[in-house]
Amino acid sequence: MDHLSAASIFNSRLSFWTAQGFAGAELYEQLAEDNELPSFFDPDDIAEIQGVLVGSVKKARHRGAGPAFIRLSSKVIKYPRPDYCRHLASKFVRRAA
Repeated sequence: MDHLSAASIFNSRLSFWTAQGFAGAELYEQLAEDNELPSFFDPDDIAEIQGVLVGSVKKARHRGAGPAFIRLSSKVIKYPRPDYCRHLASKFVRRAA
């Protein structure tokens, strides 16, 4: 079996839940509870999912603007899936039609 990146799996599950009729913050809540996603993302995963540089993820973390994270050592950072997805939900902006 081919190894899929966390971002590929995330986008696949995003498409799945969208096809099930979820949208907006509710979509990210479904992703937060989706056990087919990895339990934790690393900064490279977050950067790939968001389409930004890893340095941008690091800067957001240092400013306190990013999602909750776990520092396992001075060089190992992990983002719990539920916290990351709920962070995305909190950033969702619904536009008036």
